Amino acid sequence: MKNRLSIFSDRPALLILAVGLLIRAIASWLIPPGFDEAYYGVYAHHPAWGYFDHPPLVAVTAGFGFWLSGVYTFITLRLGALLLFVFSSLILYESIILLYNQRAARIGLMLLHTIPYFFIGMGAFVIPDNTLGLFWLLFIYSLIRLQRDDNPRWFLLSGTALGLALLSKYHAVFLVMGLGLLLLFNKNWRRYWRSPWLYGGAVLAFLIFLPNILWNASNDWISYVYQFSKGGSAGLHLSLDKFIQGIGVQAGYLLPWYFILLLIAGYRPWRSKQKHTLFLLPFVWLPVLVFTFIGATRTILPHWPMPGYLAAIILLAGWMDTWRPAISHRYLKFSAMFIGVLLMFVLLQTRLGIIDMDRKKDPTLNGFGWSELASHIQEKGYLADQRLFLFTHKWFLSGELDFALQGQREVTVLNRWHPQGFAFWSDMDSLLGRNALFVTSEFFPENAAKSYALYFDEITRLPDFYVQRNGKPGKTFYLWYCKNLKTPFPWPYGNK
Repeated sequence: MKNRLSIFSDRPALLILAVGLLIRAIASWLIPPGFDEAYYGVYAHHPAWGYFDHPPLVAVTAGFGFWLSGVYTFITLRLGALLLFVFSSLILYESIILLYNQRAARIGLMLLHTIPYFFIGMGAFVIPDNTLGLFWLLFIYSLIRLQRDDNPRWFLLSGTALGLALLSKYHAVFLVMGLGLLLLFNKNWRRYWRSPWLYGGAVLAFLIFLPNILWNASNDWISYVYQFSKGGSAGLHLSLDKFIQGIGVQAGYLLPWYFILLLIAGYRPWRSKQKHTLFLLPFVWLPVLVFTFIGATRTILPHWPMPGYLAAIILLAGWMDTWRPAISHRYLKFSAMFIGVLLMFVLLQTRLGIIDMDRKKDPTLNGFGWSELASHIQEKGYLADQRLFLFTHKWFLSGELDFALQGQREVTVLNRWHPQGFAFWSDMDSLLGRNALFVTSEFFPENAAKSYALYFDEITRLPDFYVQRNGKPGKTFYLWYCKNLKTPFPWPYGNK
């Protein structure tokens, strides 16, 4: 039996966690919420077992800091994400040390803290992958313990982790598929079909996930239909350009050199017949291959395959432990420097706009100016009308507006195709007869308000509101005052 070591007695590992937490906290404090983050912040004000877009745990992540402090700021929105990444790091460390040794576990921590998607995306910003990553790793840890101890009782932890992963993001079905492949085709795992603990774990997973099933059943299965039909239904049309683009964005999220090493590490146990790590391969390749090949038919979002790379990090850490220390240190040191420079550039661009680029293509402007807009709306006295509601024509803009107003007035989205969760949170009957403020920005058509002329008695253009960034062009907001919503807006689902 391997000597059991703890991260709490490993000073270098604790230093990695501490420095990483500090850097992520600074980024969380300085960078305004992106479109998705602000939208998930609205989730926290509408607790439910399901949402149009996702299962419920992202609401817990987004709401944790607010519920704890009663204050809604950039850092409280992201407090849950910051803390969850620490726990994910601990589980990764423990998993690697069980399979390999302490040095490999330290390398794994450094990998997790120098891969942009995991360190910044999963580690600092609010996304469903905050909890998915945690419970994905916990599921893998349970299987490592099961194999190491030859004790099927660990299936109870597997079931718990699976249920919570499903409540995080539906990508967790790949955990079910991966375990199914092991039980069907790996002779060392087929014997567990006879174990009652396997079925006990399955029951636990089902019971944990059941509230989301019931929520969907009472809402026309809307979340499942939406998520599993993403990408369109126009049939399969293979495209080499889309395939290459899908691979390219994965490499960008991971860093190209890590991308190549992670793929090689995911192949090595098969090539070398490393029996103690072969069982990890389904959890690497299922999400990576499925979404990569989907990317040959339609555009995919870069983060879809990312859970598979968590298991690959475990394998890469074990492989890098066999390298000459000078080589592995060089890789990790260069990657740490690169992500430090990258993060510094993002911070400077966000705060100062150091690069003069097409503002419509500058993602750092997505969350820019909304707080100033909220102050402007209040200063102009528009909020004096207690029955006033505000709306935009895009769900992600309504998320930013709602976050900026911090609940001072109801915010919704009037969009006949994609109102997302706002169609469930707002009651159309309660909006009738009320005045509204319509908000959009220069990044969208200036005549967007024309489409609402049939629904209000009168629509009046208000003065534009312009926000500079460091004395340079920033963002212009367009506003319209809409008098008396006289006709229900035709949402495609929700509270019509």
